[in-house]
Amino acid sequence: MIDTTLELISALHGTWRGTGRGDYPTIDAFRYEETLRFELDRAYPMFHFEQRAYLLPDREPSHWESGFIRLMEDGAIEMSSAQDSGRVEVLRGKPETLVDGSGFSVTLDHVVLAHDPRLHATRRTFRLEGDQLHYIVYMATHTTPEPELQQHLIAQLERID
Repeated sequence: MIDTTLELISALHGTWRGTGRGDYPTIDAFRYEETLRFELDRAYPMFHFEQRAYLLPDREPSHWESGFIRLMEDGAIEMSSAQDSGRVEVLRGKPETLVDGSGFSVTLDHVVLAHDPRLHATRRTFRLEGDQLHYIVYMATHTTPEPELQQHLIAQLERID
């Protein structure tokens, strides 16, 4: 199953750039630009990724994270992320081929959250269609009345290499 999953998500390899927007009930809405790099190493097999975001319009540094995406025996993927705030997340989900075969989608739910006591849960959804990568980040924190997952970020990136 690892080979099947690897072939499905190998199209992530490369550099992606685009814009997104963020909000949450306890913060002001914002816009950002980001660059996201995925480097596939077939020897492991796994990806290394690095994401850097800048607030618009001034391009003030906003967020930086790095980590790995590894393939699991059951066809799932596991994303481990270390963030500039000190937060550590591990998320897991099973990618699925899009009906038209142009890419894949995956929903990753947290299995580990550390070093951020405000956070109760996270989820990331990715959808790759050709040279377009869309994602949504959801989170639940102690700052909202009901700690339920709410959309925090949404972005669209394009392959630049």
